[in-house]
Amino acid sequence: MEHQHLLIFIKEQMSQLTKHEQRIAQYIINHPEETINLSAQQLGKLTQTSAASIIRCSHKLNFKGFTDLKLAISRYLPSHEQSIYQEIKQDETVDSISKKLVTRAAHTLEMTEKHISSESVDRIVEQLYQSDSIIVYGVSASSLVAQDIYQKFTRIGKQVIYSLDTHLLSTAMASQTGNLTFIGISNSGENNETLSLAKVAKKYGVKIVGITQSQTSTLAKFADHYLIHDASSESSLRLAATSSLISQLMTVDILFYSYLSKDYDHHVMTMSHTRDAVELYLE
Repeated sequence: MEHQHLLIFIKEQMSQLTKHEQRIAQYIINHPEETINLSAQQLGKLTQTSAASIIRCSHKLNFKGFTDLKLAISRYLPSHEQSIYQEIKQDETVDSISKKLVTRAAHTLEMTEKHISSESVDRIVEQLYQSDSIIVYGVSASSLVAQDIYQKFTRIGKQVIYSLDTHLLSTAMASQTGNLTFIGISNSGENNETLSLAKVAKKYGVKIVGITQSQTSTLAKFADHYLIHDASSESSLRLAATSSLISQLMTVDILFYSYLSKDYDHHVMTMSHTRDAVELYLE
């Protein structure tokens, strides 16, 4: 398995591993250089597990075996700086912080591409073309993503309603004329306001699109269609919000440009007109 940010990847698989396997994975993260020189039996002794546990752990991390895992680590080590995948520390240098954040962002974008479903994007694009209007909602960092959707689709002539006033959005759903799609954005998929709006949408026959990190979330279960974005850094309180925002924005970009490409010439012409309007306003 080739992975540009292997140690981050292993760290993020911890919740999928047993306690013994977590002990093995943590040793690999803490001692990558030593790991490549160990046999499965030796690593088993160091982690108080067994050679069989090492093999099972390797398989769960999507490697053919422990040898394959060691080869991936050895390929990764030349460009690896162990501090990069760790959290920000007290009085850390700007250079160190920059490297960590850039590495984390690159990893997030890589994993977003891995998680995105082409079939889901195509179905949502089709749904949006059938819709006369879009209602979009998100809170906290997700509200920035909602604004991004509002701005992008408005620029190409799509009717979009964006507001933080949930009562306003609820009444808009109830008083709809024509086809309407509700796009709810929630990293966890469990935000109360977003779920309440999804319930209203369901009541009034409004199609629901969810953008969230888990297909098992309540929002995903409510949705007619959903997009799953990367959940990188969820275990890191200081890096989680930045990574999830980057992943959500990238997911929206993929959706928007997929929509754009279906009638590219028309949308480019519309964007040209809206740009002219802004320039006229600024004169």
